[in-house]
Amino acid sequence: MAHLRLILFSHGGCLCLYVRLPGGRRMLIDCCPGPARPPLAFLRACGEVGPLHPLDQYLRPGLGPPELEAWLSLLSLMRGLVLRPGGARLIWQAEESAPPGFALRARALPLNGPPLAAPEQARPPLLVLGLSPAEVASLGGPRQAWIANSSLALMAPAPGGDFLLGGDLRAAAWQRLLAAPLVNHALHQVRCFAAGEPPAGLAGYDLGRGFLMAALPWLVMGALAQAAAWPGEPSRKTGLATPPVGALSIEVADSGEMRATAWPHASDGLVWQGLARPLNDPALPAPWPLRRALASC
Repeated sequence: MAHLRLILFSHGGCLCLYVRLPGGRRMLIDCCPGPARPPLAFLRACGEVGPLHPLDQYLRPGLGPPELEAWLSLLSLMRGLVLRPGGARLIWQAEESAPPGFALRARALPLNGPPLAAPEQARPPLLVLGLSPAEVASLGGPRQAWIANSSLALMAPAPGGDFLLGGDLRAAAWQRLLAAPLVNHALHQVRCFAAGEPPAGLAGYDLGRGFLMAALPWLVMGALAQAAAWPGEPSRKTGLATPPVGALSIEVADSGEMRATAWPHASDGLVWQGLARPLNDPALPAPWPLRRALASC
């Protein structure tokens, strides 16, 4: 049995996060804002719940008012898999799978730590960036702001220069991240930036959006596993989307190695969409702290 297992999946047009902790405790976080039955049939099909293994905790945060500390602690269950203080390198390799699903193995290493020899079949590592819960809270703002600033961002190699997927991070979050010289240096070859927003606009910045953006590195690795040229040519605007999946399972071994599998399910709500463009695109430039920092590199 895995040391830890998380399953992020679509249910009733919303996202749910199931967590099985190392001691066997089972928790389900349901982001649906209205009345809904727990998605136990899905979890039974995954072999996670049953008469001998009931849920220990069922949370419905969307039924009450947003609570910054409580919501950030829930998002940290997913963010903490790949995020390290000061940033992380994600060493990963794809495994055989049937599209649009994907399978891969990964390990997160601190950006400021010693390098680790990558497996022979490993892909180029990804850089994962994000603020700590305390940093997100310190930036303040309404629910939409702290959901956006809890997003993860990541950088991947691309033709003609590195590609930075900025998630939902706002300018204040980038200003905080770029205060670290190591992060500044790591981004010095970025030539292309991408970001998106929820289809519902500001109203879409809810807990479900937070979980989706916490899963962003996994969705991007899935895209890279299926298309080596993703995101394509960084010198012009390009619409991007990750493979449409509805369930993402991540198992964490005692060694820290993570195995992720994703497959179609329900409404396939685990999809990120956005627009890639040059950093100084006249219509949609990258956030100003990022442009200023990279201009001085």
